[in-house]
Amino acid sequence: MPSMDFSFLQDPAAYHALPAANVPQPFLNAPNAPSVSSPLDTLLLSGHYRLAAIAAARNIVTAAAPTDYETLFHLVHVRLACLCLIEEHALAAQESKLLGDLESAFYRHPLTNVHIVPWDLRLLAVRLTALGYGEWRKGIMGYYELARECRESIIKSTFADDKNLWRRRLHECGIRVANVLVEMGDLEGAGRHLGTLSCSEETADTADARVILLMETFVWLRVGDIQAARRCLSRASHASADKLVDGTMDALIQLADSDYEAAASSFRALHESFPDDAMVMQNLAVCLLYTGRISDARDLLSELVDQSPPFHSLVFNLSTVYELCTERNRDKKLHLAEKLASRRDGGGMGWELGSSEFKL
Repeated sequence: MPSMDFSFLQDPAAYHALPAANVPQPFLNAPNAPSVSSPLDTLLLSGHYRLAAIAAARNIVTAAAPTDYETLFHLVHVRLACLCLIEEHALAAQESKLLGDLESAFYRHPLTNVHIVPWDLRLLAVRLTALGYGEWRKGIMGYYELARECRESIIKSTFADDKNLWRRRLHECGIRVANVLVEMGDLEGAGRHLGTLSCSEETADTADARVILLMETFVWLRVGDIQAARRCLSRASHASADKLVDGTMDALIQLADSDYEAAASSFRALHESFPDDAMVMQNLAVCLLYTGRISDARDLLSELVDQSPPFHSLVFNLSTVYELCTERNRDKKLHLAEKLASRRDGGGMGWELGSSEFKL
C-alpha cells in the first residue's frame, strides 16, 4: 500500500486531560494502582481503564509512526473505548471528531478500495458522532449506512466465510439501531425493530433469534407491557431453554408486575440452584428490599461485594441500602470505596467506580 500520513491523529492538543472530580478519592490515591507506564494490555486486562486511556493517548502521540495506521487505529480505538468505560462519553465524542468522515475515500485502500479502519472502531465512531452532535438520528443513519455496506459485501463475496462475516456484521448493526432507539427513549420503536430482527433471514440461527427475543423482552419490561414481555420470553424459551436465564427473566417479569413476594421466591430458588451467580443474588436482595426486609438485603449485598467483582448496580444498590439504614451513610459509602479501591485489579470488570455509583 502506498505510504499514507496519519500524523493528524498525533496532535497532542486533541487528547484531553481526564477530569477526576467524579472519582472518589480512594481510587485516585489507591496504593495498589499500577503505573501509567505499564503495558497497555496489562492495564486493559486488569480493568484500569482510566490509566489505559492515558497510556493510549501517550502512545498515539509519541510511540507510533505516522504511517503505521494499524497501530494508530488500534490505539485510538482503545482510547475512545476506555473513555466510554469510565463514563467520559462527552470527551470521547469530542476526540472522535479528529477522525473526520470515516466514509470518505481517504480511508479506502487506493488499489483494492477496502476500508482500512477496523470495523469495531467504525461502529464506535458512529455512536460517538451521534453523541458529539447531540442527535441520535445521526447514529441510526450511520448504522444503516454500515448495514448497506454489509449487504453489498455479502452479494460481492465469493467465499462462505466472508459472507458469514458480513452477515454477522449486518446483524450487529441491527442490534445497535435498537440500542440507539432505547437511548432516544423510543422504547416501543426499539421493541418493534427487534421484533423484525428476530424474524429476519440474518437471524435464522436459533441462538441469534433467542438473544434478540431476550433483548426484546427487556425492552417490553421497560415499556411496562408485561404481556408482550411474556410472549417474547415464551418464544425465546421455545427456541432454546436455559434454566438460569429463563428463570431470571421470568422472575424479573414478576418484579415488573409488582408481585414482589413471588419474585423473591423465584430468585431465592434460583440462588439455591446457582449460588455463585452474582446477578441472581443481587436481584434477590432487591426483592427483599421491596418486601421490607432491609437488613437481609444489606447482608446479601455486603456478602456479594466481598465474594464477587463489584459492578455498578451492585454498588449503587448497597449505597441505597446504607441510606435507608443509617444517618452515617456517607461514612459507610466511603469505607466501601476504600475497600474496593484496595483491590489490585477489576476481576474481569472495570476497577474504578465513579462517585455516582456510591451516591456521593
